[in-house]
Amino acid sequence: MKPDTKDFILKESFKLFAWKRYEQVTVTDLERVTKLTRGSIFYYLKNKEHLFKKVLDKYVFNQDLILNCDKQSLSAFINSFVEQIKLYKEQMSLLGIKNADFAYINITNQAIYYYPEYIKIAIEKGEEELAIWKEVVSNAILSGEIFDTVDADTVANIFHKLYSGFSYNGIFLPDGIEVEKIQAAFDHIYRMIKK
Repeated sequence: MKPDTKDFILKESFKLFAWKRYEQVTVTDLERVTKLTRGSIFYYLKNKEHLFKKVLDKYVFNQDLILNCDKQSLSAFINSFVEQIKLYKEQMSLLGIKNADFAYINITNQAIYYYPEYIKIAIEKGEEELAIWKEVVSNAILSGEIFDTVDADTVANIFHKLYSGFSYNGIFLPDGIEVEKIQAAFDHIYRMIKK
């Protein structure tokens, strides 16, 4: 079996877990979407629980939108972050997932029950993302880009939670997060604190 077969299995499994609950995804479903036998599927992935964990590792934990952002200024960071959101939506659309926010929430809700380390990992990732926002906002204060009266921790938290809120609201919308609206919200806050 070729190494890319494992990636193919993970991709097709991700699409199943994106729309169904863990219990509803059957080995028969996996065989149907991959056109592989269960022996082939479980050659790389021991069982359904192992498969589910690997799907989360690849499609949830490795989607660090914030790590690829331009940190030269807060303005550049915000624009870069919004571009990363657009890119992620496009990538999910190419996989056949129209609403990435719904897929994400569906999978992560199941992870609470079937991936014991999930909560710990999710908290750590959230703290890492918030630390990056704090770093960028602090640097914007030091460079004189924004007012020095700005509380870096509070503003970083606002930007971080603002994205989370828009993303959560996106699960109820046909196409997921409304990129233009999050851009407008980020820009509005930025204009309020910009020198």
